[in-house]
Amino acid sequence: MSTSRTGDDFRVGSAEIETDELTGTLTRLAFIARLRARLRAAANVGTPFGICIVDLDHLKRINLSHGLTRGDAALRGVAGQLVRTSHADFGESSLTVGRYDGGAFAAIVEVDSLAKLLRAAEAMRFAVAAAGTGDIRLSASVGVALARCGESVDDVLLRAEQALFLAKQFGRDRLEISPSPTPPRGPGRVVPLRRRA
Repeated sequence: MSTSRTGDDFRVGSAEIETDELTGTLTRLAFIARLRARLRAAANVGTPFGICIVDLDHLKRINLSHGLTRGDAALRGVAGQLVRTSHADFGESSLTVGRYDGGAFAAIVEVDSLAKLLRAAEAMRFAVAAAGTGDIRLSASVGVALARCGESVDDVLLRAEQALFLAKQFGRDRLEISPSPTPPRGPGRVVPLRRRA
């Protein structure tokens, strides 16, 4: 079944849906496509960048205690705060936010060092707390990875997910950093073959 509406990119059964209907951020597929393109650019020009996965803590508890409508409103509020924070702190084109999974968002952060990436991740964590309203207190766990030239989409996301898992394990409302992978080895020295008569 294929449905379309004139004047926007919405098409059921098509890869053209780029915006998550609930939060207004990129869909997971659109985010991964942007990440793939950014990794290709990094391989070509050698510019590093960061990935943050920001996961809302205890979303299931919020949904059970306050209802799905309030849970959805919390997700919309978090998405808005993340986008506003990116515009205020890093410039409009330096942070790309997408809905990653359930209560998690992912961001491509245009920074050239781990120190700057950590500042951005902390700003996003505080932005989530600022989205809390009334009787709903919000916090987030954040997994951080500095992408390396030559990494695949799966590799860099896996490292950010592993860091996020550690943040959850160590008590939530914190960030954890994925160690950078070992640099790939350069080409080996060619040893000439000695022939025997």
